[in-house]
Amino acid sequence: MADANTGNKLVMLLALGGLLSGLLTSVLTLGAQEAPTFSGIILGSAIAGCLAISGVVPSGWKAFGMIAVTTAAYLFSFAVAFGVQMTYCQIVPNAERWNNCTNEPASPIALFFGGCAGGFLMLGAVAFFFRPGLNQGTLAMTALLGAVLGGALGVAGWALRSAVGVPVWHLLHALHLTPIWGQHPPQWWFHDEYDYGTSSRVYSLYVVWQTGIALAAGILLRPIAKIDNE
Repeated sequence: MADANTGNKLVMLLALGGLLSGLLTSVLTLGAQEAPTFSGIILGSAIAGCLAISGVVPSGWKAFGMIAVTTAAYLFSFAVAFGVQMTYCQIVPNAERWNNCTNEPASPIALFFGGCAGGFLMLGAVAFFFRPGLNQGTLAMTALLGAVLGGALGVAGWALRSAVGVPVWHLLHALHLTPIWGQHPPQWWFHDEYDYGTSSRVYSLYVVWQTGIALAAGILLRPIAKIDNE
């Protein structure tokens, strides 16, 4: 039997875990425009840890399986986004094509497809590992909804550089955690206008996407949250 208060706590705990995971992933973007390949382990560990605290993880192998899928999801989503952008260069503005000096190389279309790939694997894995009573049709629908959500979060995360990315930049900068390539102010002059640099966009992308997916996982698992009588 599910308890409403415990279910709400699980949703909030997972959202907080996703937020902290996004911030830690942002810290790890040292010397590059994306986090290292092992960064998917962070989100997977955060989700598994939150579920363990809430008593939802039924076995250790499912927790490790979730971490493995999350790691693969990061690599797969990055590969899809990169492949879409390189294959269909017409979706990238002329000023951004093959320009290694730009700080806005990503296309929203590429980010959408990359986010779709990651969201499909993530919510599909959450449903598979932790909602064993769901039938195949429901599992497939959950994964497809995860794909749509992941794609939307990818675009939103890139777009929210001023609302999310800039505050994260100031936080990390105050803690001396911004890398050398991210030391310039969040908004600076390039392409004959002021715009937000890569650091703000990347920070926003990781924080928004990981928080959103973790929140969705909490909502998905809310019905099976256990009552804590202790």
